[in-house]
Amino acid sequence: MTRNQSLLFCLALLLLGMTLPPSVAAQDQFEAPSWTLGWSTDMDDGFTIEMDDDWDIDGEIVAYIENTRMSQVELELTYEVNTWTPYTYEGPESITVAAGENKTFTITLSNDNDIDAREYNPDNTSALTVTADEKVGDTSTGNQEIEGTIRVPKVFNLKPEVTLSEDDLYAGSTVDLSIQLMNLGNAKDAVKDASAEVRSCPHLTVEGLDALVNTLVDPTGAQNGKETSAILTLVASESQPRRTCEVTISLVSEGDDTARSTTFDVDVIAYEEETKPTNDGNNDDDSTASEDGLSMESNTVPGFAAIEAIMVVAMVSLLRRKKTFN
Repeated sequence: MTRNQSLLFCLALLLLGMTLPPSVAAQDQFEAPSWTLGWSTDMDDGFTIEMDDDWDIDGEIVAYIENTRMSQVELELTYEVNTWTPYTYEGPESITVAAGENKTFTITLSNDNDIDAREYNPDNTSALTVTADEKVGDTSTGNQEIEGTIRVPKVFNLKPEVTLSEDDLYAGSTVDLSIQLMNLGNAKDAVKDASAEVRSCPHLTVEGLDALVNTLVDPTGAQNGKETSAILTLVASESQPRRTCEVTISLVSEGDDTARSTTFDVDVIAYEEETKPTNDGNNDDDSTASEDGLSMESNTVPGFAAIEAIMVVAMVSLLRRKKTFN
């Protein structure tokens, strides 16, 4: 290649380089360092919010920005949930990350309405999307987003409530009572076991508990749940004395395997032994009447004997007087 040809070739390369965009030319030389948005909290299986007995929600999710540039990066942060949720979320609106820094930020979850927390079916999930946007002035130069699944925990609280009958319970009889299965949690539950304990009354039993086992119970007063109730029977044997009996009915939740109970008093009416009507009194009366009759008869015999004796004496006296006159 001659000198002129070499000069023309170099000139052509120079002109070609001048026609390429600066960014393309820069990318040909090196890959520019950038920044990365990610989760610090393990979100592989989703995040379950903590919830206490008063339905207060508490939770924190941590994300990070890793800046591999030689200069700081300034990002705007936005948050979005794809469906209605019983919680609110709050995080920083912007973040500045220095060169070579890995910086975290926290998203706080909470709630203002306990009723909404229980109304939310824990079988549902929501997706939280976090977007980081780098801007120069009003122009976006690049953005990234991450998404994570959020759910609320299942809360189980199955307990019985009893409505007593207005009818009296007598020894040797039965009376019905109504039992309500109260699901005060936020998920469907079922009765794993049902039992009764009776104190002070060994001859009082509760029937109908076996029919409660495996009964499905919707949340009571939430999520359009239906009320669940049943009828139990109190049975007092004839040998049950008059007494106030303490009865405890327990239900074991299938959801959390916990037994919860209610206790109430039942009065059993029965005759006491000394006031129970029997035939002994009639026998006594007959015996007394009989004895009175016998007594009257025994008193009558001596009376007749005395009269007869007087009459005999009088007749003897008359006969003697007649003989005297003769």
